[in-house]
Amino acid sequence: MPTADGKLGVGIAGIGWCASQHIVAFQRNPQADVTWLFGRDAGRTRANLDRYAVSVSGARITTRYEDLLNAPDVDIIAIATPNHLHAGQAVAAAAAGKHILLEKPTGLDEEELIRIRDAVTRAGVRTIVSFELRYNPFLKFAHWLRASGQLGAIRFARTQYLSRVTDWYSGWDWCRTKESGRSHLLAAGCHAVDALRWCSGLEPVDVSAMHTRFTEGYEWPTSIVVNTKLEGGALGHVTSSTDFMMPYTFSVELMGDRATLRQNELQSLDGALDLAALAAANPFSEVTLEESVDVLGRPTIAIHTDMPGSADVSHHPFQAEIDELVACVLDDRETSISVFDAQKTMEVCLAADRSADRGGAPVSLPLIRD
Repeated sequence: MPTADGKLGVGIAGIGWCASQHIVAFQRNPQADVTWLFGRDAGRTRANLDRYAVSVSGARITTRYEDLLNAPDVDIIAIATPNHLHAGQAVAAAAAGKHILLEKPTGLDEEELIRIRDAVTRAGVRTIVSFELRYNPFLKFAHWLRASGQLGAIRFARTQYLSRVTDWYSGWDWCRTKESGRSHLLAAGCHAVDALRWCSGLEPVDVSAMHTRFTEGYEWPTSIVVNTKLEGGALGHVTSSTDFMMPYTFSVELMGDRATLRQNELQSLDGALDLAALAAANPFSEVTLEESVDVLGRPTIAIHTDMPGSADVSHHPFQAEIDELVACVLDDRETSISVFDAQKTMEVCLAADRSADRGGAPVSLPLIRD
């Protein structure tokens, strides 16, 4: 039930780097109030609040997840614990009638995905999964370009998640393990898989992948390349790696039969792009367009906006995610990134890892059939 002042009460599970941004975003939402904080060690919870400069006056700190499940002043539980805990905690939250913000990955195998799906279906609670890059203005614009027909029919889509993550990361001790991190796609690159699905508007139907390992300390392969056959005969490709000596890079390319988006450049061969018409139709005030040329002097339309260019979670658009969840709970409607939609992204990741383990043998999707 709502808190005494009519707000939705929020319990945060796993008080670390990512959860610090959940807390900030919930605090900025006028219809939510952070009431409980759960961490396995109360001292570390307080230290992390200080470390990330987060103040949560009035919130109770507990070392028992059950306290969030039983608290009458918790309507939403945000789960940002180590990956191997996500499924069990999500199932328990749903059974307790709590709405859920669930960090990726949702589940680490099909059994966990089914448990989450069935628990949420039974409970009828609202969920949102933190594929928050969907709210980045560049990805929103890329999605709109495709959905509005500006690119024509998609023939090829490519996304990349490249981020050098080693022991600087606060979750290094658990993320690098097979038990909790499990694979680079599940731990990180699932963002790129989700972007491939969302921006192209096409679901993968077959997956073939190869992986390798270079970066020391990980118990799983640290680079994977994924080739997919998409609906309608189009092709897709995802690269996910922590091995490259380069800054964090998240890229999106959509190649249609009318025009091609290559990160922040839009090009066509037949003059089909009208800058004035495109600018007039563009629904995003934070995206601006201008005539430009590529490195060889060929005409392009340059896209200027906030790109997904940082691994720092403070740069990620959590506010839009939290605001959507709160609105959907209050309106009793589904979110755009529910556990049901996110399951499709997770299945692609599982299929790719399975294919790579089998030396690239194709794996058909979906893995889970109703």
